[in-house]
Amino acid sequence: MKKLALLVLVMVIGTFSSNAQIQKVDQEVFGMDCAPCAYGLERGLKKMDGLQNVRVSLNDGKAYLELSENNGLSLKQIQKEVKKNGFSAKKAEVVIEGKLISNDDKIEIQTNTETYIVIKDASNGLNSKLKPGTVKVKGIVQDEDDKSLSGNWKIRLTEIF
Repeated sequence: MKKLALLVLVMVIGTFSSNAQIQKVDQEVFGMDCAPCAYGLERGLKKMDGLQNVRVSLNDGKAYLELSENNGLSLKQIQKEVKKNGFSAKKAEVVIEGKLISNDDKIEIQTNTETYIVIKDASNGLNSKLKPGTVKVKGIVQDEDDKSLSGNWKIRLTEIF
């Protein structure tokens, strides 16, 4: 019986860890002002393990990233790569799947690599629809200073899947 319980626990943890990840990022990029700049950033991002599709748009001033299943990337790593290529990463729209944790008045979504603190927003009513357990959400992550990327992000939810 103990072996069965241990096996179930390992399966649950394994399932969580494979699904708790960032899945899509539309990253605003400041400082791109020419096609070679956008091309260089795209090439730099494509070198990162865990990206399935990368497209950088000079017109939009954004990098559009689709991450592969079971990737180990973090938003912090992506933003560091943007900075390494000579630009500043601003706010990002992300799709994440992670474990919802509710502490006192604070709601967090934890992926394998980062924590997203859900901003209280009564205007769209999404926060009240969150249920404990694994959740998949879309939201806008607030900009952080490129010099002090913490891996703890503030996110305003725009959709719950």
